[in-house]
Amino acid sequence: MNRSIYNYRSPKPSKCRVNKKIIFSVLAVAVIIGLLVWLFFSKQDMPEVKEATTAPQNTVQAPPANSQPKLPDLQSVVDDFVANNSGTYAIKITDEQGNNLAVVNGDKPFFTASIYKLYVAYVGYQKIDDGTFSLDDPYLSGYTRGKCLDAMIRDSYSPCAEKMWPELGKEKLTTQLEGYGLTNTSLTGLTTSANDASIILRKIATGEGLSDASKNAYLDSMKTQDTKYRRGLPAGFNKAIVYNKVGWNLDQEWHDTAIVQLTNGQNVIVSVLTTGAGYQNVAKLGTAIEKALQ
Repeated sequence: MNRSIYNYRSPKPSKCRVNKKIIFSVLAVAVIIGLLVWLFFSKQDMPEVKEATTAPQNTVQAPPANSQPKLPDLQSVVDDFVANNSGTYAIKITDEQGNNLAVVNGDKPFFTASIYKLYVAYVGYQKIDDGTFSLDDPYLSGYTRGKCLDAMIRDSYSPCAEKMWPELGKEKLTTQLEGYGLTNTSLTGLTTSANDASIILRKIATGEGLSDASKNAYLDSMKTQDTKYRRGLPAGFNKAIVYNKVGWNLDQEWHDTAIVQLTNGQNVIVSVLTTGAGYQNVAKLGTAIEKALQ
């Protein structure tokens, strides 16, 4: 038998050699784990930093321009009034944007009486704004042009209006007003309608076509007047501020065109042309309108 086989001795195990790469890898992992643990616990002690915002969280946004409450429909109020009061009426009521609240005979033509001054003054102020004329121009019997513009509205002073009306041109005025949508107004024949008057009233109320100075001067002339010009619509409103221009021909016509500022600041445009009604009935209409708007 081969002794080399039977006499075989297993070799002694050699000492384990530790691979240096393994050691470095273990150390690296330990360092990384330690760093992560440190970052985690250190973050718990740090104050919370909120992301900056461009506006404070509690900022109150301004309401949009069209956020005013919608005004009620007044058609039934006007229909009931016309049916139960003597006289012939043309009535147009809108909000400041021109949205219709009530209308009766809106396009029916009436003799203007002094309502024509409403149109003459509007164009007259435009001529001041564009530099054609000056408020300080000497104009009529001690009146400057600016004083005449005021007097023809505040005092319904006819001499000022009767001079400025042809000066601006009766046909030119009519054409210009047609361009604004006044289809039933003639400054040659002196006729107008409730619809047409409401258009100019809205322009005055909003200042459309006028400088701020002209708008404010115009409204001031419509606000503070002798009581004889305030017997119609202004007398009917107890809480609202009424800016108006009246026109009458004794007991035949009583026209009242007004910008009515409600207690919440909203403007209502009220244009009333009448024959055979009188200022008492127009005042009653104002009262009925105010009650319905409350």
